[in-house]
Amino acid sequence: MNIAIAFLVGLMVSVGLVFLLEYLDNTYKNKEQLEKDLGIPVLGAIPDVENL
Repeated sequence: MNIAIAFLVGLMVSVGLVFLLEYLDNTYKNKEQLEKDLGIPVLGAIPDVENL
């Protein structure tokens, strides 16, 4: 019974932590968000590069 309770409490804490970290993330994910907030066009972007 203690293991089941510890599992559920750990699951709730981890889900809460994920939501908290997502809420506190204030980075721009794409250029449209940046253009909307700043009101000016983006002149250049660095593309994602996958490691081989």
